[in-house]
Amino acid sequence: MKITPETYYVWIGGSCDYAHKARASAGACIVEHDGKAIDTWTCSALGSTEFRMLLTLMIHTMETLPEGSDILFMTNVAYCQNFDKPPTEKSANPDLIAECIRQKARHKSVGVKIVSYHKYPQLPQTHQMAREVMVEVRDKGHENRE
Repeated sequence: MKITPETYYVWIGGSCDYAHKARASAGACIVEHDGKAIDTWTCSALGSTEFRMLLTLMIHTMETLPEGSDILFMTNVAYCQNFDKPPTEKSANPDLIAECIRQKARHKSVGVKIVSYHKYPQLPQTHQMAREVMVEVRDKGHENRE
């Protein structure tokens, strides 16, 4: 993969525990610019899905990075490719997709590249970050329900 110094590469990964009775989901990202990691961010919620968390990460990143940026989201989650397709009545997460479309308009270019999970160390790292915050939120949620 050819790296361009002006592009922000945002590695995104998520985690969701559907089998746990206090289901939680989380997402994490690593933002790189000019060959260096410049930021990380995690988000999580009880009773949500990994896909909502990934879209939330994308929105946060597009809101945070300077207007007019070139942004490339790097992930192994094909669902993210639809972040800028107008939602229909059958779309999952139409509210977040609509916000992604609004945020994308602020930038020069925004895209998603699907990459192999094991080829780049950033993806396993984002998944581990997401898992850690997911377990923490799930356990706190379980404590609050008792």
